[in-house]
Amino acid sequence: MAEKMLKSVILVESTAKARTLRKFVGRTYSVMSTEGFLKDLPRSRIGIDENYQPEYITVRGKGKLLTELRRETLNARRIFLAMNPDIQGEFLARQCCDLFGINPNSRCRILLDELTKESFRDKIDEALPINENLADAFQAKQIIDKYVSHRVGEYLSRKVWMGVKVGRFRAMLLRLMAEPTAQKTLTIPKILTPATLQELALKELKFTPIRTKIIADQLYEGLSLSNGYAGLITYPHGKEISLTSERREPEAVQKYLTEQQFKLYGLIYSYLTGKISDYELEIPGDISDAALMAKLNAHGVDWAEFYLVSIASLIKRKYITAENFTYKITSVGLKILDALAGFFDDVFSPDSYNEITAQVHEVAAGKIQKSSVINSYCAKFNEKFAEAMASLGENARPQSEPVVETDEICELCGRKMLIRHGRYGRFLACSGYPECKNTQPLLEHLEQRCPKCRGRLARRSLNRGRTFYCCESCDFSTWDAPQTITCNVCGATMFLHKFRGRAPMLYCGNENCPTRQNHPMNAILAKIKNRSDVRRERKALAAEDKPARKKSEDKA
Repeated sequence: MAEKMLKSVILVESTAKARTLRKFVGRTYSVMSTEGFLKDLPRSRIGIDENYQPEYITVRGKGKLLTELRRETLNARRIFLAMNPDIQGEFLARQCCDLFGINPNSRCRILLDELTKESFRDKIDEALPINENLADAFQAKQIIDKYVSHRVGEYLSRKVWMGVKVGRFRAMLLRLMAEPTAQKTLTIPKILTPATLQELALKELKFTPIRTKIIADQLYEGLSLSNGYAGLITYPHGKEISLTSERREPEAVQKYLTEQQFKLYGLIYSYLTGKISDYELEIPGDISDAALMAKLNAHGVDWAEFYLVSIASLIKRKYITAENFTYKITSVGLKILDALAGFFDDVFSPDSYNEITAQVHEVAAGKIQKSSVINSYCAKFNEKFAEAMASLGENARPQSEPVVETDEICELCGRKMLIRHGRYGRFLACSGYPECKNTQPLLEHLEQRCPKCRGRLARRSLNRGRTFYCCESCDFSTWDAPQTITCNVCGATMFLHKFRGRAPMLYCGNENCPTRQNHPMNAILAKIKNRSDVRRERKALAAEDKPARKKSEDKA
């Protein structure tokens, strides 16, 4: 019996990237995804001690994957780490060295700034040791961000109410939103950076930042072309974006791309080949993505990496609302700004943010130690934190979120319904409790329209941070978040489906739309519906069987 050939294992951070690499690495390699961090700082507590030393724990739900990766790497001939070529990718690569017993000084690190067969062959021959400075730079920023957001959360839980927190970038962004916005012109640089791409896509294609990021990730992670799988652009979150091959003109690969992918790739191709000469974006006098980008640029803030996730977080936490492509600060957001004012103006200013960013770059370059950056910033922050906490008084305790009275009327007793918090999320309860125990699911009305009947969509918050969306007029429902953008073909609401370890996918909610023909989301949604139908049938059978079972038990 022939002896089984040992393979070299290549670890990456996403399923989509692993799928592309498998197409051209050869049979002597096995490509596996870590699906992001395997260990991280805990979410429910600070996870950083008084000496600013971090405590990393296995990410929830990653135990089985971690066991599988350990089994595969244990018998590997060699192990290569091909995470993204940035400080976060370097930190994850170092984390894998610790978890799987890889010597960080060995030639184990592959820097793939583009996903093509030619690039892979070159880069694997140029494998490097782990760059400790880059990994330290990410860790310094990570520790500062977690420490600050947790401590600010302690203060805001007493000043506003429990559950309210905000980090450095989000606090700065919220403050910029509160400043008056004047009509102006945003000049787009000629070098295609991640920020430039978002500005350009907003101007030329009316793409929101989230749509641009998702599609750019897809163009980088690889697509099936006539001559095999390949990425069309280099890593879209690095310092500069370029084409993997100028010979791949947009029209030549159009049949392999979705409409949105073709539009963005065509824009990138035209920009990099000098076919676009207009580098200005007109900004109206409201709080929009373009206005915020202009403000961040004016302060010299490197914003492209964190802008999208910060906007999404502010909306999810209901600190701001998004409507008609503009943002508005909510009453909770104004309370946060008022609570931070006077104490954290300096530590959350653009100048302070830029100072830390510059110091992180110096850590990456090996000029200073990560501990000096962490200690210096946290010491300054702790002074302001102590002043803020002292202003509350010694007896200040975390406050519960106030009970909110709604305009909904209890159909049983006619009293007002209140918003309450339970183990399964927020819900409506009658104000006449305990005399009246009527409850109802809490539906938050949205501006987006149902793709099935054009009725208004609503959001329902469930336990563990899960969110469910449904129509107020028909039986349409989904777990995928409706977007503020609409389909360019039929005008229906677009939805965002998230995957584990790969880029999310945008799709039109109208199943009869031409863009949904042969769309990969069709099969995914069919599986979700099938699972839901099976669960519903099981519950119905259990409900039918319960009386018969009880009757049998009574006879016994």
